Amino acid sequence: MKIICAVMLASVLSPALFSQTMTCPYGTEDMMNYFTMGDSSRLNNHMGPGNANPIYTTIVPDLGTNFSTSGYFLWIKSSTGYPWDINAFDQRYIYDRTTELSWNDPTSFKRFTTDLPLSPRCVPVGKSGSTMNIPSSATNYSFYGNCQISSTKNLGYVVNSISAPRGVNTGGNLGTVMTRYFTYKYSCDSTYANCAYKEVFSLGYQIGLYDWKYYTNQSGMWVLAQDSVINQFTSGAATPYLPCKDSYQ
Repeated sequence: MKIICAVMLASVLSPALFSQTMTCPYGTEDMMNYFTMGDSSRLNNHMGPGNANPIYTTIVPDLGTNFSTSGYFLWIKSSTGYPWDINAFDQRYIYDRTTELSWNDPTSFKRFTTDLPLSPRCVPVGKSGSTMNIPSSATNYSFYGNCQISSTKNLGYVVNSISAPRGVNTGGNLGTVMTRYFTYKYSCDSTYANCAYKEVFSLGYQIGLYDWKYYTNQSGMWVLAQDSVINQFTSGAATPYLPCKDSYQ
């Protein structure tokens, strides 16, 4: 069984599945540098909790200091390899693909029917990225249990945006880090207004996610419901546990 698992993992992580290195146009930079930890750190380090779960970063394929034109990456939330968020990327966008459903069951998860665009892949240096309005027809997602679809729902209209970069004191052991904020508003109306929920991800350059805030709309005002601080640069790695192909392929 261990040999079979090792072979499966090797096939999942093999760089041979992807071929080209991404180069953003002049005057733009690759948002993968903000969504993921840098090559010199991610293989042996992770972001540890201030008050929440850790974040270990795995990129498939991992090309070292470069990024592939397409693939996916995981934000792993424990040293056991699960739970996780799985995000895809290509030359145009970075996408939301999958997130855990039960933190104790890696065969249960939620996955978008079509990968949901989060951010342009390349954004202007020193400036904000373009805001993306995503219609309700493109936000269907399914619940999985025992690796099988159990039901499908819709997220409503979605508005995603990337801020301009600025130096932010993380409050942890990294001090000030160049940061872009990814804002994810969903369950909006058909005019992309009156959204019910908002998540704000603090993405540090070559650090990745180090803070996550969740807000609810209460009578037109955003009210903070949860703040997960993940701002301690810490040694230690994790291998993703992916028993269901539909979670990542």
